[in-house]
Amino acid sequence: MTEEIQQSIVEVSRAIEKLNQAFEKRAVTLRQGGDSKELQQWMTATNAMRDSGNIYLSWAKHYARTAGTEVMTDESELDELDEGGTWPEQQPMR
Repeated sequence: MTEEIQQSIVEVSRAIEKLNQAFEKRAVTLRQGGDSKELQQWMTATNAMRDSGNIYLSWAKHYARTAGTEVMTDESELDELDEGGTWPEQQPMR
């Protein structure tokens, strides 16, 4: 895998994590507002986005490996994103 592909995977991972954090912050705001129906809908969307991001990264890593080399990432750069893995479950923010 090229350095450019490896760096791009790291950047996408960071962007997805930033998006997940923004979704979590919105959940906190809804929780404080007391609208349980809207919060439930938002949490469904938040979980879907987190799962979709994981799928996207898994496929990116898969295709990068098909070139004959493995994705090498610094563990401090990415959470565990191996194929078949999931993002660490986020604890609800209170």
